[in-house]
Amino acid sequence: PGPVLAEAADRIAATSLGRVPAVAVSGRTGAGLPELRAELVALGARLPEPDTHADVRLWIDRSFTVKGAGTVVTGTLGAGTVSVGDELVVGGRRCVVRGLQSLGTGHDTVRAVARVAVNLRGVEHRELARGDALLTPGAWRHTSEADVRLRGEKAESLHRELVAHLGAAAVPCRIRPLATDLVRLSFARELPLRAGDRGLLRDPGEHSVPAGFDVLDPRPPVLRRRGAARARAVELADPAAAYVRRHGAVDVTELHALGWEVPGTRVDRWAVAEDLPRRLATRVREHVADWHERHPLSAGLPAESLRSALDVPDPLLDAAVAAAGLRVRDGVVLDPARTPSLPESVESAVRVLERRFARDPFVAPEAHDLAKAGLGPKHLAAAERAGRLLRIADGVVLGPTVLDEAVRVLSGLPEPFTVSEARRALGTTRRVAVPLLERLDAVGRTRRAADGTRTLRRPHT
Repeated sequence: PGPVLAEAADRIAATSLGRVPAVAVSGRTGAGLPELRAELVALGARLPEPDTHADVRLWIDRSFTVKGAGTVVTGTLGAGTVSVGDELVVGGRRCVVRGLQSLGTGHDTVRAVARVAVNLRGVEHRELARGDALLTPGAWRHTSEADVRLRGEKAESLHRELVAHLGAAAVPCRIRPLATDLVRLSFARELPLRAGDRGLLRDPGEHSVPAGFDVLDPRPPVLRRRGAARARAVELADPAAAYVRRHGAVDVTELHALGWEVPGTRVDRWAVAEDLPRRLATRVREHVADWHERHPLSAGLPAESLRSALDVPDPLLDAAVAAAGLRVRDGVVLDPARTPSLPESVESAVRVLERRFARDPFVAPEAHDLAKAGLGPKHLAAAERAGRLLRIADGVVLGPTVLDEAVRVLSGLPEPFTVSEARRALGTTRRVAVPLLERLDAVGRTRRAADGTRTLRRPHT
């Protein structure tokens, strides 16, 4: 049997099985059976442990009805766990597991790997066919195209019309070569695939199986430009990273559904392209600068406007704002390094007020004075952000150093002092004195007693 064993081993080596142990067995005498049994036991020991927590994808190989039970499907559970009462999806329809059998015995739960018969409620057996799949809801993505790596014949040797076998499915497909061992498969119907799935290509005309394949990317991009196939072949060295680069940011649950681990950078639950944070930070700075140019009196760019302009998930937006050296406060994106500037008309009006406060620091201009100077609420807010004015109450505007100046004046009064005494000492009106004292209370410069009198807070108290 030596030459036959060698020939068989060479032929099998060219398939996806590669080099495998080979044993010669006589059907007449039984010679070699002990060796065969030993090799089968060794093969079983080498198989990886099934992932019983994986998402379920049970390829259906038979569908029929059982009197009194209804629809039953059979298949091999390669990964995951199925229990009575589970909700699964098949062909876009939801169904519920009514009962389970494995090897002729009823079970409440069946774990991979196992042959299993599943009694379903919610779907008719006539609606199901060999090659359909029972799936964990929301965990799988269907695709009509996949980029794969060949095992066996090279791309140029394959006919362009073949049949792809995946699980129990046999689906006609078209072949588009990308490189010597890389092709794009376009299926006649959508299949629930993930990167890492393995299948076979059958040539019905030649009655042969010229190649096996490994799925690299179950959600490939459209190839339109000249030379796109060659560029795509390069990307398939790391298809997950290429997918993230193409989309910028991808929810990690979507990557899992496509069969990939998270490549590169991750922000919260998003996998992001390596250069995306830098590019986003640049765009954030550009948007903020443009906003200030068009709205010089504004505190900053509204965060909602920035979110709408960039159209990225909130965690990425937050990271981009931080990377740009900016921060969000009260719903507005601010630039701490920006020196606020005022339009010339506002600047002129503020200078007039500054000269007035130099003479009478505690005399606030009346509303009609501010209106005459062209200083509305937005102008006053901008001047306050620039550190040129201080609004101590609605309609009450003073100079930015008025608190320190008030403490200096009030320190000359006997304590405790009343509002009237403070008003007279400051040389102002009650309209100004009351909110000014309340502001001093709020910032911890004065202490108000129950009777309304006040004392200054000394540093040691």
